[in-house]
Amino acid sequence: HGKACRIDLAVANNRAVLTISDHGPGIPPELLNKAFEPFFRVDPGRLQSIPGAGLGLAIAKEIIERYGGTVTLENRRGGGLEQMVVFEAV
Repeated sequence: HGKACRIDLAVANNRAVLTISDHGPGIPPELLNKAFEPFFRVDPGRLQSIPGAGLGLAIAKEIIERYGGTVTLENRRGGGLEQMVVFEAV
């Protein structure tokens, strides 16, 4: 969406940790737990110009968990969103 993001990959405690962080608007805290639900859009009325069905995070979570990983979201201090994907390192 034109917002710069940063992608980091690290190994910590025998786990591979992929972190994706951006400087976008983030997600209101009360909606963070709904972000992985199919068809979720933070503000569908305001974001109609941005294509998408709200399935990306739901699909990603399904795939990640199917392979034994976890994915979490949290808002960054100062704005933006951080997505963290963790797998056991092999």
